[in-house]
Formats: sequence, structure tokens, C-alpha cells
Amino acid sequence: MCDDVLMRSRPFIPLVVFNLLFFLSWFTTEATSQLKDSSAIVKHDTTGISYSLSDSLGIKVGSIKLMSNPQTKSGNLAMLLSAVAPGAGQIYAHRYYTIPLIWGFGYYFISVAIKAEHQYMDYRGRYSESVRLDTLTHAGDQDIKGVRDFYRNQRDEFIFYLALTYLLNIVDAYVGATLYDFDVSNELGGSAAIRFRIPFH
Repeated sequence: MCDDVLMRSRPFIPLVVFNLLFFLSWFTTEATSQLKDSSAIVKHDTTGISYSLSDSLGIKVGSIKLMSNPQTKSGNLAMLLSAVAPGAGQIYAHRYYTIPLIWGFGYYFISVAIKAEHQYMDYRGRYSESVRLDTLTHAGDQDIKGVRDFYRNQRDEFIFYLALTYLLNIVDAYVGATLYDFDVSNELGGSAAIRFRIPFH
């Protein structure tokens, strides 16, 4: 019964992993940017570009400052850390929300793959024994062969899910480090003034 439920739910596991990591990536980026937007008082690096535009009506546009924040987290370093130890790049990029997901899914996929490997080895031995005892056709017990193939496929499938989780962990660390100082402030940092000049003759 448990194996039937597991078989029916297996095609949705990579989709669930990807959606959860993507949602947390988007959610934490939005929350961090809103927090910075509401609490930032001092901008780190400002480059002022000012210009004026005037025509016959005397319309003048004031100075506009373009704000640029230096990136303080390296995406390549975050990728390297997550490649060596999954979750380390998230710690470096302060993306603590995704670490339990990465470790949780990784542990689950590893444990299911190990159990499937043990079952596969057991049924492979049983099938080899049935082939040895079948002196007429040497085909062996086909039911045992089917169960053996099921556990082999299950093992390979969950190893693939584990590899996919590992790659998503690296991508998530890179995105988190790259967007660490991303500012979505509504304030452009400048002002505009319009003045009308009407000549009297």
C-alpha cells in the first residue's frame, strides 16, 4: 500500500521541490528588499548626474541622482560553497529559509534510495536463485524479477531527484548572493521642478 502511494506521488516530487525553492527564493528576495526600502537611511554609493532641460516656456527639470549599491556578496563564491556543502551558500547569502528544504528533501531522497537499493539487492539474489533452480527454461520467477526491476527503477529515480535538488541548491545560492543588495525602492533619488516663464512686452 505504501509503495503504491509512493509510486503515484513520485512524478510530482521534482515539481514540488522546484516550486518550493522558487517560492522561497522570490519570497525572501521581496521581504529583504522591502525591509531595506523601509529602513534604509544612508545610501552606500551615490553617483550624482544632474542636467537641465529648458524650452520656450522655461520648463526646468531638476537634478536626478542615480543610486547604485555595491554588491557585497559573490555569486561565484556562493555557488562554490553550496557545491562543496549544500546549504553553505545559503548561509553565506543569508537565505536561511531554504536550508531546511534542501536538507529535508536531500535526506528524504537519500533514505528512500538506500532502502530501494537494499530491496533491489535482496530481490536480485532471490531472482538469481530462482533462475538456478529452474532447470527447464532458466527463466526464473517472473514475479520476483518484476519486484527487482521496480526497486532498481525506484533507486535510480530517487538518485535523479537527489541530483536535481543538489543543482537547485547551487542555483538558489547563486541567485540569493547576486540579489543580496538588490534595491527595489520606489524613490529614484531625485527631484523635478517645472517653472513657467511668461514674457511681458
